[in-house]
Amino acid sequence: MRRVYLYLLMLLPALLLAQGLQQTIPGDPSPDDEYEYSEEASYGLGASVGTVTHNGLSYSQVRLFPELSIGKFGFGLDLDLLIDANGKVYKENWNNWEDYVNKIFFIRYANRRDPYYFKVGCIPDYTLGHGLIFDHYSNMLRYPTTKNVGGYMGINAPFFGAGFEVFTHNIHTNEILAARAHFNPLDSLDVPILEKIKLGVNLGMDRNKYGKYPDQDGDNIPDVYDKFPNDPYSWLDTDDNGIPDNLDWDIDGDGIIDHPDVNDYVNQTFPDIHTLYPDYTFDTDVTPDYATAYPDAQRLVIYSADYILPLIDTETFYLDHYGEYASIRDYGNGIIFPGFSARFLIFNAKFEFRNFGDRFIPGYFDRLYDEHRAEVRMIDDGTHRVYSLYTKEELLNASKASLGWFGYLRANIMNFGYVKVAYQDMYGDNVNTGKSLWANVSVSPKAIPKLTEAGIYYSQTHVRYIDFLSPRTSSAALAGRVIYGISENTDLVARYSETYTDLNADGKIKGEDEIISSLAIGVQFRF
Repeated sequence: MRRVYLYLLMLLPALLLAQGLQQTIPGDPSPDDEYEYSEEASYGLGASVGTVTHNGLSYSQVRLFPELSIGKFGFGLDLDLLIDANGKVYKENWNNWEDYVNKIFFIRYANRRDPYYFKVGCIPDYTLGHGLIFDHYSNMLRYPTTKNVGGYMGINAPFFGAGFEVFTHNIHTNEILAARAHFNPLDSLDVPILEKIKLGVNLGMDRNKYGKYPDQDGDNIPDVYDKFPNDPYSWLDTDDNGIPDNLDWDIDGDGIIDHPDVNDYVNQTFPDIHTLYPDYTFDTDVTPDYATAYPDAQRLVIYSADYILPLIDTETFYLDHYGEYASIRDYGNGIIFPGFSARFLIFNAKFEFRNFGDRFIPGYFDRLYDEHRAEVRMIDDGTHRVYSLYTKEELLNASKASLGWFGYLRANIMNFGYVKVAYQDMYGDNVNTGKSLWANVSVSPKAIPKLTEAGIYYSQTHVRYIDFLSPRTSSAALAGRVIYGISENTDLVARYSETYTDLNADGKIKGEDEIISSLAIGVQFRF
């Protein structure tokens, strides 16, 4: 059995820390909001080993996850070492101060209910208000391939329940930002029930919707489809021969020199070549690839105001009423009213009536936002390719006014596991983004020896209808995780996920290029 484990580790990359990989759905409480700390100091060290491929080369990888907690303060690191076949350590990710900052998994003080609090590093789950702007957003969607060191900090003052919070997904770029202010205006008055009402105002912003894809050479062509990402004067190569189109006599690679009227490089290099060689049949049927340039960052801003009013709060039953209004600048508005949440027996539940105007999407910054923020589109008609980016913002123009409801239910099955389902159902004329479904099942089956945890998550969001016959859509996501105990301090952890991108815009997901999958198997140690 040990040989099997070692064989798996040689073939597949190691899995990282379980924290941040758990799937949440709309309606779930934020883990950071529920974080409980102890006044006693504690220390932990996790580790994983495996192999990874970096820049086309294979490395043995060792990751260490030391964590220290002292009262409200917590500190964790993600230290990775890549070792090549000659036993040499790869040092390129230890060169500058940004590399060292990126080793921080988290620095945390207190939680969002305390008078003062902050967290820096990986933010697996972030929600504002009742979710009309930020709804379980994560800056860890592509972790560890893409590491975002984000953070938030805030205060809760003792007078009128006043408080303030700011958030960034990445302290290096500060592109996805948020802020919130809240207060209890009737806190000092003896008004039954109403004295508990809490009001809030929120701001969410993406300062550059194209920021997902870097442009190293500054030619305004994203590196993701720039064939020469380190050359600001070249970016296309229609015949894939390694020669830029702007320096190629034969752009389409058919072995015939292009006519100077359709290829300016030929005219520049050999002026009047068609006059000097009148009998040569130059190629006039040339259609080069086309790449869309994005010279300017585009900003998207959303505002909202919300309230919550506790109605019943006992040991056995809790009920509150809430609402929220949000507006996407230059687009549409949406409102939750009325909304109710309850906690009783083994259930947590929410039910909301929703009213959205044209060009509005709820929970714009959701868990998959870093993936859907911008996606590559490549149209190939057999003669040439056209490259561009499709952004989530463009989906707003297709969103029509609608009315409907949102419901959420979580059940704790005798501490054996959780079943969670959320569903949005919106109606209106020509509504094509009104249906959303999220589901998550996780179990900790004590009856199965050594199987510590198993779970699966699936979602389809902002679609015309939930398509169970074709579950792979550009609006869907799938994830699963299994943790199996090898020994008292060692777990074998497997994780699989899929997201999808419709590269050719044909409405179907097929082929390896359109299915973004990730499989990881590794060993997690606890000391």
